[in-house]
Parts: sequence; C-alpha cells; structure tokens
Amino acid sequence: MPVWVESIRRCGTLLRFLEMFKSARFADVSLNQWMALTPPELVQAHLNLTPTVMGALRKQKRPIV
Repeated sequence: MPVWVESIRRCGTLLRFLEMFKSARFADVSLNQWMALTPPELVQAHLNLTPTVMGALRKQKRPIV
C-alpha cells in the first residue's frame, strides 16, 4: 500500500515518519536513480523529458539525512 507525506513543513515542527511493511524484503529506490538506470530512450519516450533533465539524473542515490 503506497504512502506519501505532503505539505508537512511548519516552522519549528519536527516530523518523524516510520514505515512498516508486512514483507521480509525491503528496497529503498529513489525515482531519480530509477530513471537514470532505465534506458534513456524509454524515459524520454514516456515522460518527454528534455536532454538537460536527462543529463541531471543521477545513477547513485543521494540519501537524505
């Protein structure tokens, strides 16, 4: 079941988010990384991204701390 958090930032508010799954397997994949590792022709054909955007995609995930 997908979950997302939207419009959460308020001055001085700390957000704690805990994800729980009913599976023994967990994979944390960034959309940026996933698109960078997908053949560029497919990404461009389906999302109509410019070469500039395609060039900015990163194959290495950048964790947010």
